[in-house]
Amino acid sequence: MRRQHQLLLSSLILLFGAGQSWAQSPSPSSPEPPDPQSVVQETLVVTATLEAERADKLPASVEVIDAAEIEARQATSIAELLATATGIHVVRSGSAGKVTSVFSRGTESDHTLVLWNGVELNNPYFGGFDWAFLPTEGVDRIEIVRGPFSALHGSDALGGTIQILRRRQTGGAIRLEAGARGYERGALSLGAEFGNARLDLAGNFRSGDGLESNDFYRGAELVASLEWSVSPTATLGLLTRFNDSAVGIPRSSGLASPERRIDWSERQVAVPFRWQTGNWEFDTQFSNLTLDSSFRDPQDVFGFTESDTRSSADRLRSLATYRFESGSWVAFGAEVERLEVSDRSVFGVNLDRARQETRSVFGQALETFGAVTVDIGARLDDSDVYGSRLTPRVGVLLPIGNSVRLRASYGEGFRAPSLGELFFQFSGNAELEPEESESLELGAQVEVGKWQLELVGFDNRLTNLIDFDFSTFSNINIGRARTRGLEATAGFEGDRLAIRGSASWLDTEDEATGLPLLRRPDRKASMVLTRRQKNTALTVTVLYVGSRADVDPITFARAVNESWARLDLAGEWRGHDRWRPYARLENAFDESYEEALGFPAAPRSLVGGVLIRWQ
Repeated sequence: MRRQHQLLLSSLILLFGAGQSWAQSPSPSSPEPPDPQSVVQETLVVTATLEAERADKLPASVEVIDAAEIEARQATSIAELLATATGIHVVRSGSAGKVTSVFSRGTESDHTLVLWNGVELNNPYFGGFDWAFLPTEGVDRIEIVRGPFSALHGSDALGGTIQILRRRQTGGAIRLEAGARGYERGALSLGAEFGNARLDLAGNFRSGDGLESNDFYRGAELVASLEWSVSPTATLGLLTRFNDSAVGIPRSSGLASPERRIDWSERQVAVPFRWQTGNWEFDTQFSNLTLDSSFRDPQDVFGFTESDTRSSADRLRSLATYRFESGSWVAFGAEVERLEVSDRSVFGVNLDRARQETRSVFGQALETFGAVTVDIGARLDDSDVYGSRLTPRVGVLLPIGNSVRLRASYGEGFRAPSLGELFFQFSGNAELEPEESESLELGAQVEVGKWQLELVGFDNRLTNLIDFDFSTFSNINIGRARTRGLEATAGFEGDRLAIRGSASWLDTEDEATGLPLLRRPDRKASMVLTRRQKNTALTVTVLYVGSRADVDPITFARAVNESWARLDLAGEWRGHDRWRPYARLENAFDESYEEALGFPAAPRSLVGGVLIRWQ
């Protein structure tokens, strides 16, 4: 382990040294035009505000992973991209397709709101989102906003908000690849305009095996978007996403389970409408989310051989924005949300169309006073189950000259109790209150030539956390926790070289026990470096995760999960306009580690493929 960490450290030093020499002494040959990446200050974001705004005008911690990085890293899942994001920790319980959780700034795995083009993906049943089944096809960029944003988005945005935004393209592309342990993947994307309408399609299938028997993963997805320009100032759209996956579960409580499997199905549909007139802009979107899961294990020793769950969420959201000539703006809107869950198992019915309805009003204003920008917002949610919650947020941004920006923000967030926590047979508690958070953040960003550096400190207070009480055998609001830390990021974008690196320090505490929260590393660091030549491109990804508290999967006692580091390489040949062969080496040093104790990560793997494009 120590030798591999030394090798990774040496690689980092050499790569950063090479980056400096490449930046100072470009090759005399004619460089290929840079990929369409935008520097931070020119990036428009839509997740940290109610209206699209430049990132450098916002007093918020925002990170954007764009299409250029997704392609350079040859990433196949959103989760592997998030693993190198600042302040984000990803935990996958084994091989591909297994339960994958995201922890933002040390908060719980169900404290991050997940949006797909404005459609919330968090599961109404027990909260949170399983990242195992979210691939990268059709994705233009991923916006990561750290900190509580319930003032804009309502429930679930305690620790952060992650939004996946669709990609538009002209022409088509086919990607075919294969690798170790039976891995196969094919993807297709198309985009075309028809008069006043535009159609984009993206789909993929993927299959592979893990390290032992019944450790398989099979999945297929189709994403489609249709846009129609009703008039020069109005646009109507239709967005759909369909995902069907199946996963084998090779072990349960340390014992082999040769027939245990989970089948998963997701359906998202959204109908957005936008109209502009003068300084006003109106946006309305109706969306539906449907999740179906089926568990089967005919050999389960406890008789739990089958279970079926269906969750659905309908939402209608409307927003009006007025932009002043000065560049300031004010936005306000309303939302109606209806959730429903049914669940049954071999032992009987646990939930029979349990429901919850929430109505919300919200607003935000971005105003500039001289050099100072003030961002203020608030939201009122009223539920027929847990009552009302008012969540404010305020931030201040102060530029110093042209290269330094200081910011401070305060925000509150909440997570409504899920329908499973409220009404699940035996353990449900209809009297549960929402989990709540308060967060203070201070940050500074500096531009030095083509480099951008940022340092952020934060402090989160979490109260009313929902825990299971063994004395009453039910869920109750008894948990309290604190998370605080520092996050440092560095980015460089040149004609041939792009570097994005981050390091974070995290301190967490369960205030009931004084112990660190489980599965949150105290240290984490990452770097993504892409070197572009005329006909080739090479991307190096380094990820280090420090030690963290975990639970032994056999004894259920607290244990320490040791630190680990891994190196991934991805390269492609760009000598032809229409096709590009490529290859990637995952876990190049064959590091042996477990993201969650008891679930070994995949060993070194080589994948090769080809990308074919046409206009």
